[in-house]
Amino acid sequence: MTKLGLIRATCLAIVALAGATSAVQAQVTFATGRQGGSQYPVSVALSQIMDKAPGVGSVTLVPGGGAANIVAVDIGKAELGITLSNSARDGLMGKPPYTTKTENIVQLFALQAFKVVVIVPENSPIKTFSDLQGKKVNTGPKGFTIVEVANEIFKMENIKVNMQYLQIGQAIDQFKDGNIDALVYSPSDRFAAFMDLAQTRKIRLVPLPERVIATMIKNDPSFYRSEWPAYPDSYKSLSNKVPTLGYPNIIIANKNKINDQQAYEMTKAVAENLPKVAMVEPDLLNWDLKNLATEVGLPIHPGAMRYFKEKGWR
Repeated sequence: MTKLGLIRATCLAIVALAGATSAVQAQVTFATGRQGGSQYPVSVALSQIMDKAPGVGSVTLVPGGGAANIVAVDIGKAELGITLSNSARDGLMGKPPYTTKTENIVQLFALQAFKVVVIVPENSPIKTFSDLQGKKVNTGPKGFTIVEVANEIFKMENIKVNMQYLQIGQAIDQFKDGNIDALVYSPSDRFAAFMDLAQTRKIRLVPLPERVIATMIKNDPSFYRSEWPAYPDSYKSLSNKVPTLGYPNIIIANKNKINDQQAYEMTKAVAENLPKVAMVEPDLLNWDLKNLATEVGLPIHPGAMRYFKEKGWR
């Protein structure tokens, strides 16, 4: 090869390498939760951690929330997104509100869980789940995941209740005044509204029927068996702890947009810096890191799975 040819070949190699590097370092778009919701500060913390991971590039948050995040990631308008496991599972299966199967989404890692609980006053005559028949029960505003979950459980048990749809703050005020018999909600393990309630009222949990827990998990692997609360000392006047259903926040990725090395590095960075996320989400304090590898019925990104296997979590 001539000297000119060697120079030309070297330049072409440099250009090709630069192109490959820029492709890896391209901007990664992360569909976050609604501002004011619990998912938004978590997304901010995660983006700041992943942004510094080797080979990932700039991670930019874009507004989103709910089913919109899943669709955005599936069609490639965002490379990453935060969502609830059962919503992502519904998308994968093409269940309403999704009109087609969201087959391009994979799970990167799982975060803190939300858990289905039934709260009544300590002296309430409601002792079992079937005792909710005909009672005034608040689940949360229409459109919240817990409303759909609660309706499914009531249908399974053939129970009819006087359903209320108040925001949790309003519902707790009505509960304190005796205008609501029970709260059916999906708090995290350190849920401020219920921690405050347990400071001023003696409260008790009504367990879900075991057949409900088993059937829900069998029908939808985005749920898993858990207990609430994980930290009973956080709830001063709560008299018991019960087995229940959990479903976590998860980070999803477009399998065609996030390569294996990027997925590996982002997952590793989050695992090694989780205390920074716990600063905005107390539920992740003292959290077992292996829970990042919780399976919820979605394919796990091969890059994330490689990290989980290295750590012995899978």
